[in-house]
Amino acid sequence: MKLPHLRDKQVLAFKLVMECGTVSGAARRMLIAQPGVTRLLKQLEHDLGFHLFERVRGRLIPTPEARLFYREVQRVWTGIDHLRDTARRIREREIGGLRISAMPLLGMTFLPDVLAEFSPDHPDTRIELATFRSEQVVEDVITQRSDLGFAIVADNDDRVNSEHFRLDSLCVLPNKHPLTARERIYAEDLQDQTLICFEPQDPLRRALDGLLEEKVIQPCRRIEVSLALQAARLVARGGGLAILDPISARAFGGDSLTLRPFEPNLGEDFALLTPRDQPLSRLARDFVAAFRQGFEQVTSIQLPVAERPA
Repeated sequence: MKLPHLRDKQVLAFKLVMECGTVSGAARRMLIAQPGVTRLLKQLEHDLGFHLFERVRGRLIPTPEARLFYREVQRVWTGIDHLRDTARRIREREIGGLRISAMPLLGMTFLPDVLAEFSPDHPDTRIELATFRSEQVVEDVITQRSDLGFAIVADNDDRVNSEHFRLDSLCVLPNKHPLTARERIYAEDLQDQTLICFEPQDPLRRALDGLLEEKVIQPCRRIEVSLALQAARLVARGGGLAILDPISARAFGGDSLTLRPFEPNLGEDFALLTPRDQPLSRLARDFVAAFRQGFEQVTSIQLPVAERPA
């Protein structure tokens, strides 16, 4: 059996007549003449194969078939309205999905802060933040399981697009420590100071050990920790000094720590990774912009107006 060939304008005319109760009301809504609406209804009846209205004492009365048909028209029309609204919200960046993979340094501290600022402006957006080792983050971006990735990468990988960011090294001190009077902390300032260290395999620990050995500087090493949180809490309680990245220092330090740039800079690079030859969605571009702004804020440090003693 041949299926009815329905035209949008015919269905719209029927819907408006059902809602307005008159052809004239539907004509005003459609901005066309009444004969145009009547013609559309007759065409629709022909295509459907059943009558839609009966005229009783000058009024159009819907047939039982018309009422059944109208219920389906309402359901479909609601779906179309939803599609229109979805398209509008996508256009205005209100909805969409975003999956982010990040190394623990960013995924456990800084990126949740960025998301907390970002998500209220995108209330209908589904955002996933997963934390993995850098190797897994790279794999997620290559296979496009993630839209964005944040990882430490040794070399440029031509399977992904990458933008590099620098994490400088900071010296974290208790607020009342004598070295807080310095504008910057130099490696020589660590001589005989109690230094809280990371585990030997940590990249920052290896870089710091190499620097101190080269300059023949011997701090007092009594405490070794695994996490930046542990180091920051120990410093805050007067347990010593620590060399940290600015994100960890700010995330865990609070008001009980003083931060100073450490020279020479032992910082390391990390990369923002995106899939190769795959354009970013507007939502992803918005998040990257929010990330850049937040990163600039969290890595800036206000230095005191002071000169390093000679």
